[in-house]
Amino acid sequence: MNSKQLRYFLKTADKGSITAAAKALDIAQPAVSQQISSLEHELSVQLFERDFRGVRLTTSGEKFYLRAKSIVNQMSMAKSEIIDTEANPSGHISIGMTQAACNVLAIPLTQAIQKNHPNVELTLQYGTTHSINQWLSNGQIDLAITYENTYSDKNFYSTPLIKEYIYLVVGTEKKSAIYQELVKQDKIVFKQLAEFEIILPHQDDPIVQMLNRYETQTGVRIWSKPNFGLLMTNLRYVTDGFGLMILPSSAIFNLEKTKQLKAIPIINPQLTREVLLLNNTKKPSSMAMQVLSKTIVTLVKEAHSLGDWRGQLLI
Repeated sequence: MNSKQLRYFLKTADKGSITAAAKALDIAQPAVSQQISSLEHELSVQLFERDFRGVRLTTSGEKFYLRAKSIVNQMSMAKSEIIDTEANPSGHISIGMTQAACNVLAIPLTQAIQKNHPNVELTLQYGTTHSINQWLSNGQIDLAITYENTYSDKNFYSTPLIKEYIYLVVGTEKKSAIYQELVKQDKIVFKQLAEFEIILPHQDDPIVQMLNRYETQTGVRIWSKPNFGLLMTNLRYVTDGFGLMILPSSAIFNLEKTKQLKAIPIINPQLTREVLLLNNTKKPSSMAMQVLSKTIVTLVKEAHSLGDWRGQLLI
């Protein structure tokens, strides 16, 4: 028994004629006759009495009509509910991000969800990659934006978003000796970084781990200055002309637009890191999670097209 058989049966009963039912369904009459005969054979009962005037329900047919009507109505309601759920997802979703990802995504993501999916309650949590991966592993968050080679949980499923470019960042304070030294450079070779003291994050930060790999490969040693813990505090120090940092454009695009910072591409080798969207496969994927994932992908593409998130797009 299938939904087609039930629909054809109900339409025939309502119209009192197989010919009229076929016309209403916009299909050939033999197709209706075949489905009804198949249904009667499956049920081992005659549902219609047939004569030259048309068809009418038997006693068994009348009983089955009520059940079939209820089943078809329930199926229609279920379909409507699923379509409505997809069009209007609801629920609470939490996502973990690094400070750099928050800088480029947090505001547009919050605005997009509030505008397009008002029944979805979104919570943003920012932290280190280590903390974010722990939160995702133990179920504190539903999704995470983090970096390659920063997690070991085999239950994580990753969607690559962008391979972002890494820059040497200098403040544009004209009285700064550092700025005067670098103002005319449109790129800098990796080995030249050894000539400066650079504010670097803590040792388990992905940028430091990446730099350590390049130092091993090239034999170049980068000298670090103490950092102040928070990205925005370090950036204030840089914009005031007192230091340099190594960062992706996602962390600084807004300060570039206001001409407070200059981002100098690093070459030979070019520094990049892969940004990933992670979910934990142990946790069922809700419609709200799917909507959030699609929205993130859209916003990453937009940020890339605007030049706010520079790199090689992977989606």
